[in-house]
Amino acid sequence: MEVYRCMNHSDEPAVAQCRRCGKPVCEQCHDQETGRCRYRCGEMSYGSSMPVQQRSTLWTVVVSLLAILGGLALLLITICGAMLFSY
Repeated sequence: MEVYRCMNHSDEPAVAQCRRCGKPVCEQCHDQETGRCRYRCGEMSYGSSMPVQQRSTLWTVVVSLLAILGGLALLLITICGAMLFSY
């Protein structure tokens, strides 16, 4: 049976798999709290270095209205089609 090796330390056997990237990591590289590899995915967090973009309320309302109108149009087409083919 093949033993997986850590992606950072080729001489160490892997004890876990990173939850984010899926690569094998040894005990030294695995972060127990997050389940991620310490040196790559553990540093990729939404801290002050990456600004989080806020969604516009107007954009949410417009998309919701378009989704409702699309659903109503599909319902109308289905009803009209059923009426046309029933005769």
